Amino acid sequence: MIAVRFAPSPTGYLHVGGARTALFNFLYARNQKGRFLLRIEDTDRERSRPEFEKEILDSLTWLGLAWDGEPIRQSERISFYQKEAERLLSDGKAYEETKEGKRAILFRVPKREIKLYDSLRGEVVFNTEIFEDIVLIKSDGFPTYHWACVLDDHEMEISHVIRGEDHLSNTPKQMLLIEAMGWKPPAYVHLPLILGADGTPLSKRHGAVSVTNYRREGFLSEGLDNYLALLGWGAPENQEFFTLAQLVQKFSLKKLIRSAARFNLEKLRWVNAQHLR
Repeated sequence: MIAVRFAPSPTGYLHVGGARTALFNFLYARNQKGRFLLRIEDTDRERSRPEFEKEILDSLTWLGLAWDGEPIRQSERISFYQKEAERLLSDGKAYEETKEGKRAILFRVPKREIKLYDSLRGEVVFNTEIFEDIVLIKSDGFPTYHWACVLDDHEMEISHVIRGEDHLSNTPKQMLLIEAMGWKPPAYVHLPLILGADGTPLSKRHGAVSVTNYRREGFLSEGLDNYLALLGWGAPENQEFFTLAQLVQKFSLKKLIRSAARFNLEKLRWVNAQHLR
C-alpha cells in the first residue's frame, strides 16, 4: 500500500513551503487510496515548542489535510532509537565515541559511490568520500535527524518520501543507514523550492509566509490549497481552479515540475477570489 508522511519540526510556524509539501503528500495518498501519516520530529529540545506543534496541527486541519491515525512524536521514542543503534554497534557498523564522560554512537560511512533515483530528477550519484561518519545517538542520548528519520520511515512502512529539495543531500546518508539495516529504501521525490517574486528563496521579506498569517488575513483554505497545488504541479489543460476533491482526483507525481516555482501574492488573491465567488 502507498504510504507517505509529513514530518514537521515544531520549531516554528507552518510556512507555505511546508504546507505545499504536506498538500502534495496528502493528494498523492488520497489519489492512490493510500495512507497519509503525520510525524512530529521534536528531538531538538532547545527549539521545539508545544505551541508550534499546536499551530502546525491547527493549520493542517484548517487546510483540510486530514492525516490517518495518531501523530507519531519522536520525543516519545528515544529508547527505541537507542536500542536500534546498539544493533549497528554490535554488528561492527557503528562505534562509540566518549567525551567528558558522555557517549555518542556513530555510523562508519563506507567510502564508495551511491546512486539515488529521484522520480523527478532521475539518477543522482554521490561519492561518500565527502561524508563524515554519521552520528546516530548524540552524547545527550537523543537521536540525530538522520537516524530517527530512517527508523521511523521503516516502521511506518513509508513507500514514498516526498519532501523539499533541500533534503537531497541528506538522502544518500539515509540510504546508507537503510542499507546497513538490511532494508529496502522508499521511493524519493524532492520538490523544488518555492521562490519569491525576485527569484530568491521565499522568506519573510516577501511578506507573510506562515499559513496562520494567511488564515488571519481572511484567505479561504480552499483558495490557499488551490494556489499551493499550482506551485510545482502541472495542472491538466491549464486549468487553474480546483476544489480539494478535484485536486485529489487529478493529482499525479508524473505532472510535477522540476523547476522552482515563484510565489505570487496577486495570483493567490485571484485564486482566492474565485473560491469566494
